[in-house]
Amino acid sequence: MSDEVVSYEVIDRVAHVTIERPEVKNAMSTAVFEQLGERAQQAADDPEAGAVLVAGRGGTFSSGLDVSLFGSGGESGSDGGDGNGGGGMGVEGIGRLQAAFTAYEELDKPTIAAVEGYCFGAGIQLAAACHLRAVAPDAQLAVMEARWALVPDLGGSYRLPRLVGLGRATELTMTARRVDAQEALAIGLAELSLDGPDPLAQAHEIAARLAAGPGSVRRAPRLLRENLDRDRDAALRAEAETQLTCLKGPDFAEAVGAAMEGRSPSFSGT
Repeated sequence: MSDEVVSYEVIDRVAHVTIERPEVKNAMSTAVFEQLGERAQQAADDPEAGAVLVAGRGGTFSSGLDVSLFGSGGESGSDGGDGNGGGGMGVEGIGRLQAAFTAYEELDKPTIAAVEGYCFGAGIQLAAACHLRAVAPDAQLAVMEARWALVPDLGGSYRLPRLVGLGRATELTMTARRVDAQEALAIGLAELSLDGPDPLAQAHEIAARLAAGPGSVRRAPRLLRENLDRDRDAALRAEAETQLTCLKGPDFAEAVGAAMEGRSPSFSGT
């Protein structure tokens, strides 16, 4: 469609969700938020999609919120272009924007943010909502809200401390400084390095391997995430219950059978 600002395409069971605004370094407009949420639901409902790869067109993940929203009467609660800004939207309105990112965290399919170039403000908060972050050598990540006299309000205050620890998240939020790919990997802001000649192709290969994996790969992100907020006994129970689901599923039987027969397994992902 002509007004498509976030595209969706499935290749090798990987749903590619791509922000299509390279002319503004994939700055996020209201339409981008809306379509990000729609694409997450599309991936959740798509039986052909076993993993999701989130990226930006043209070598930039996202420079943040579109600066045009600064003069729109506060259509958004966070960030603009090189950082963040906006106001007057209300808690419920900001909540709708937050939900577009949370949808990628809640997906029971592996989600990977493939970060090239700028990943500022809303961009870093979208990346943080994905299960994994893969960074190209030219990646630059920053929590830019302080430059606009704001705080991160799209999930960053919740997710960043869980990724890099409270102290480092506080430092990044207060200073708004840029983090390169090497530091992002060192501090836990990213987990995977895209150091090959074609970063997006390399990210696709990683996502395709996860998409071809067993159902346990789909269950692991939710189990690990939710166990962060459970006490020990509840966490161990959730672990046991998830394991029993895996043991009863077809992929466990396939893994055992393949090992006994000396072949590579072919998983259903259920």
